[in-house]
Amino acid sequence: MSKKTLDHLLILFTVLCDLCFIATSIVVAYWIRFESGLLDTLALHKGGTPPFNDYIRLIPVTVIIWMVTLNGFKLYRQEDNATLLSFWRLTQASCIALIGTLAALFFIYHHVPYSRWVMLLGTCFNFVFLFLIRLVLFRFRQSIQAHGVGVSRIALVGYDERGSKFIDALSVRQNSGYKLVGLIDGANTVQKKCADDSEGEYLGSSEEILQIVQEHRLDMLYIVSPSVSNDTIMEIMYACEGIPIQINVLPELSEFITGGSAVTFFEGQPVLQLRETPMQGVSGIIKRLIDIVFSLFALIVLSPLMLIIAAVIRITSPGKAIFLQERVGRAGKRFNIYKFRSMRVDAEANIGHVWAKTDDPRQTELGKFLRRWSLDELPQFLNVLKGDMSLVGPRPEMSGLIGTFQESIPHYLARQRVKSGMTGWAQVNGFRGNTSLEDRVNSDRYYIENWSIALDIKIILRTVWAIIQG
Repeated sequence: MSKKTLDHLLILFTVLCDLCFIATSIVVAYWIRFESGLLDTLALHKGGTPPFNDYIRLIPVTVIIWMVTLNGFKLYRQEDNATLLSFWRLTQASCIALIGTLAALFFIYHHVPYSRWVMLLGTCFNFVFLFLIRLVLFRFRQSIQAHGVGVSRIALVGYDERGSKFIDALSVRQNSGYKLVGLIDGANTVQKKCADDSEGEYLGSSEEILQIVQEHRLDMLYIVSPSVSNDTIMEIMYACEGIPIQINVLPELSEFITGGSAVTFFEGQPVLQLRETPMQGVSGIIKRLIDIVFSLFALIVLSPLMLIIAAVIRITSPGKAIFLQERVGRAGKRFNIYKFRSMRVDAEANIGHVWAKTDDPRQTELGKFLRRWSLDELPQFLNVLKGDMSLVGPRPEMSGLIGTFQESIPHYLARQRVKSGMTGWAQVNGFRGNTSLEDRVNSDRYYIENWSIALDIKIILRTVWAIIQG
């Protein structure tokens, strides 16, 4: 049994379990609310027991809503079924399914007074049961794969640095369902690697590919080196044409290919899209509208506080209340960022552009308080309203540091593909101030490649919570 077959069987079993649990949860919730007497003291509306048939009619609609929601949140991917990501997705899916069920009650079954306790209890039961079944199946999958069942046997064709990274990735995720059998090719580097590494053996030359695949019962081939010529790849494909084996190629530009990559067709010609322009189209328009509405609302509501802060700054220290500093945003565009001045007027004299420290001696007493609660950044809502920045995005860097960071940090300029933000994925994950710049850049790249309106909302909520916690 191959890994794909095992995954399909487990997905089918998960779907069947979900159907049973979702349908059963309504029945269990009905029994607890109306038959057990456990919630009689908490019930807001006393009265007789409603007909059980009314809740039976609700089951098909509830099942459809839940199944569509679970599939939409990618909760049938076997690899992630016991991770925190899966737990978070199931939490979101449960909330959406509850809202969808309540909406169905309002629009479809509005003539029947369904119990809110039944809906809430049913959602809680589903959340617990659905996560537990996924956890159990994940452990079961790991257990049988440890005994060689449901494992895809793979071999690498060619070997170079990318092949080494591929092998390292397999060794890190030993429960991934893949088993490296060995390496194929006639190059000396491959034979030397197999001699030095006990994880895989030298299987032979690509000219013997059909015999190798059949002898070692291979399920997948990975062509990992550009030294394997196109002619050799074609010969491998022709030789394996009559056997069920998956053939994969790691492209030469693999370091540039991200989650946003896709294969498209232009006049019948296949085109590999290495990346797309992020935050465009309808979603990009919605993001900009959110920026405008939220920043305008914030400026109006917070204007009294901002006037007080500006007045106190002028009274407690000489100099202007608003500090302007040149930053670099989307596509390298330079703009002046607005901040309440939290340092002395001569803070950058003879120093130039440097990051501020947590206990920076250049800070004023009021400045420490402002920076502690992020109040010094309130004027940046004006930058958002103008379009220089967004509410969420990579933090804009000082123009004097871009050249240095570009030379020392790989892919640093990828941050400039989108508008800078008042807060971002890096900041809510602790990468702010004098933290690792590489980790910050990696977080910003993750945000760009996985951006969505939901992710922006999540970042904003986490930012607010972080400010409250200090």
